[in-house]
Amino acid sequence: MEHNAMTASSNKYSANDPAFDAEHGVLRNMLGLTSEAALLHAESEALIAAYEEAALGYSELHTFTADDVCRLHKLFLGGIFEWAGMYRTIDISSPGIRWCHAQYIDQEMARFDTLLRAATPLSPNLPHDEIITKVAEIHGEFIAIHPFRDGNGRTGRMLANLMLMQAECPPFRMVLFDTAEMQEKYFAAIRDVWANVDYTKLTRLFAELVPKP
Repeated sequence: MEHNAMTASSNKYSANDPAFDAEHGVLRNMLGLTSEAALLHAESEALIAAYEEAALGYSELHTFTADDVCRLHKLFLGGIFEWAGMYRTIDISSPGIRWCHAQYIDQEMARFDTLLRAATPLSPNLPHDEIITKVAEIHGEFIAIHPFRDGNGRTGRMLANLMLMQAECPPFRMVLFDTAEMQEKYFAAIRDVWANVDYTKLTRLFAELVPKP
């Protein structure tokens, strides 16, 4: 990806961001929630519902596009945030990483669209290692762009699970992913994609999360 569109930073939310409720430390939402715990709970419930609907809505022969990714994001967060499904218009960051500048998102997602169309539908006839590699590369590219205001990781993992479903592989073992150790390994792997366009760590991590069928 175009790494010159990114710089290092450490603040995900800015006091100047109109979507951020600085008093309560949460993003402004249509539910009027001001507690981080309550908002996370609402998002978790919405994610479960989004997975169920997406699994029924996309076939094993579907060619995924950038528009589908926007639909998945809106399916997930559309009942919580007005901007769900729309590319962000402000710059955001995570510790040590400033994601793709907002002005470059359209062109980066157009490039991602080409990659995603070429990778899907993901054939179950491919060797397991190749399936994992393709899913890791698509996921890494998407996360490095971080096109949405929030919910990028969860949307990206939903897309990855839909690709795995096409390939007749089991989904990510989230009970493993949710551990502190795995979260640390995941962020290190994403940082390698962001900084070096290196998918080695992410592919290795996904191999741990997706057992051979």
